[in-house]
Amino acid sequence: MNYQFITTNTALEDVCKAASEVSQIALDTEFVRIRTYYPHLGLIQMYDGKQISLIDPLTITEWTPFVELLTNPTVLKYLHAGSEDLEVFSHQFGCVPTPMIDTQVVAAFLGYPISCGFATLVEKYEHIALDKSESRTDWLARPLTEKQCQYASGDVFYLLPLAKKLIAQAQEAGYMDAIVDECEMIAERRQETVSPELAYRDIGNAWQLRGQQLACLKMLAEWRLNQARARDMALNFVVREEHLWSVARYLPTSLAELDALSLSGQEIRCHGRRLLDFVAKAKQIKDEDCPEPIGNLIEQPNYKKAFKAIKTVIQEVSEGQRYNPELLASRRQINQLLNIHWKIKTGEPELLSRWRKALLAEKITAILAQYP
Repeated sequence: MNYQFITTNTALEDVCKAASEVSQIALDTEFVRIRTYYPHLGLIQMYDGKQISLIDPLTITEWTPFVELLTNPTVLKYLHAGSEDLEVFSHQFGCVPTPMIDTQVVAAFLGYPISCGFATLVEKYEHIALDKSESRTDWLARPLTEKQCQYASGDVFYLLPLAKKLIAQAQEAGYMDAIVDECEMIAERRQETVSPELAYRDIGNAWQLRGQQLACLKMLAEWRLNQARARDMALNFVVREEHLWSVARYLPTSLAELDALSLSGQEIRCHGRRLLDFVAKAKQIKDEDCPEPIGNLIEQPNYKKAFKAIKTVIQEVSEGQRYNPELLASRRQINQLLNIHWKIKTGEPELLSRWRKALLAEKITAILAQYP
């Protein structure tokens, strides 16, 4: 495949101008995220139907033309399995590709597995076997090898013809409105960020803690998330989640007690005194000022019955509408619905919004009324 490697601001402006004049483009990214909180962008691939462009984020400094292209309402952007790419774009540029269609989502509506891989679809529709051996290489190293560049090019070169065929099938089946709706929801979800003061609610087994324990966990989790973001470190490389919980659970008062809780030597050396300070502060908080206990979904008396009843409805609707049941409602989405229904969490249930609402709302609302 022929490609151009874009390393200057001027060259980027030229390719973005050319891409803005077509109706659709294919996009992909390569990034590295091993010990960091944020993904580190190593390459952006773009294909406008005429030219493959490999854009080097390590040398370009002026991204305005690319951001304008990402948000250009007249240019449709295709991604495949683009959830992580959306996170990369959101972090790097403060926006996501709009409008956007994820061909993995389109394939799911057509009956393929929810996480159907790009290579699988390319082989079926384009009769090309893609070499995936470069997928885990270091995309931050320079220079990139020719094999890396060919691999990266293939991820966008075959995406446009694949999208054309998938979209034709989806249009014929009448799925396009739902597909657009689903892709918009995915994009919105990927732009959501965790509020530091609520980070404690995402800690495993937080529901087991009460009073000052939960107050301590709240402070610890907020501090850890702020540290991770400020230092660009994966959360568990600041302090492991299970260690954070143990500190909150047992409220140790010395470094020796931290060691007895199996915290690592590095965690104790770097953060031991700070952790003990949080424990001391938590012990000064009155019970009435501590966070409310966190509900545990699976401990709800009617959880299994409600879940089973909703799954039955999902199965019936999916068979009648010819949807993959997992596409119509994942386990995560059913749990989200029940968490919100029983006021364990807040938000709008995905199963009762957008394209799913017309299919599911009436029957699911009737089920929820049986389990107040």
